[in-house]
Amino acid sequence: MDWARTVRSLRQRLRLKQGAFAQMVGTSQTTVSRIEGGLADPTPEIIAALEKLRKNPAIRSTFDDFVASIEHSPYHCLLLDTDNETLPIETMSEPMRARIGDARALANVRSGEEVTQHITALIDRGFSNGRIESAVGSWKDAGNPPQFWQVVYSPMRDGIGSWYVYATLTQISETEYEAHRGEHDGGLIITSYTPD
Repeated sequence: MDWARTVRSLRQRLRLKQGAFAQMVGTSQTTVSRIEGGLADPTPEIIAALEKLRKNPAIRSTFDDFVASIEHSPYHCLLLDTDNETLPIETMSEPMRARIGDARALANVRSGEEVTQHITALIDRGFSNGRIESAVGSWKDAGNPPQFWQVVYSPMRDGIGSWYVYATLTQISETEYEAHRGEHDGGLIITSYTPD
């Protein structure tokens, strides 16, 4: 979770200055400033207060509802933050967590290189500026035996303008994986918005 972004987003939705927000979550204005600036991580008590606010239906954003739908999904899916080259995992479904563990970033996922290459190619082609509608790739995980996946990538934007990659995975056979990679250089099909 990007706590700096979470604090900034919650403060904007509540229309609070840092001091008032600090009182709401039970800490000092200095601590809120440091968390929002990315200079400190919140304590477990502050995390609990932030999560309670983030999940409050009265102030929850559409993007937070989307994040919650991923967390409760029975399917393999995850949300990646594209603002950092390690591609932090913002959230993931329980089936995805069971598959790749509690990695905090795609860079920490064994055999995540293929997906990282896909996302890097998408960012280079305009994923984070709205030019790409979606993409489909294939991935071989590090399981024993390995499993093969079709990955659909979709750009998502939160309420404060940050871009994310929403990835949904469907298990495929090794034959389908090899065929997809053979038909599409690097195994990635990109659908772009066409200019008017």
